[in-house]
Amino acid sequence: MKNSTKIKIVFLDLISFGSPQAILFNLTTIFILLFVTPTKNLVYSPVKCIFKRYLLPLIFRGNCPTSGLFANCEDPACGLTRAVSSLLHGDFSAAWNFNKAVYLLFSVMIIVLIINLVKTIKYYKKHGKIYNFGKSFK
Repeated sequence: MKNSTKIKIVFLDLISFGSPQAILFNLTTIFILLFVTPTKNLVYSPVKCIFKRYLLPLIFRGNCPTSGLFANCEDPACGLTRAVSSLLHGDFSAAWNFNKAVYLLFSVMIIVLIINLVKTIKYYKKHGKIYNFGKSFK
């Protein structure tokens, strides 16, 4: 298999979260990026919440509901990036204030990370290599 083909396969696998290795790599990368980036820099991001600014007003034709889950076009996921960043920096109260679901999300992310690390280790022990080019596996 040519190197360019291998690179293409790995790239597509990474962006699709198509293997345990891709999930492990992507989640680890997310954690590292959020850890090295100060949370205050995320607040001033040029890209504001896509759901709140664009998608929800589009769905509700500019008239956001006044009650329920999406009241005033508030997205239940708003603030999760800043919350996880705060959590990784040890600021637990700020994490809670950004989004109350941060502890649940963070726990799920850690569990998914561990499960895919175990799958990767088992695959390595069985096959002697970390990645299987061109074939997905569980």
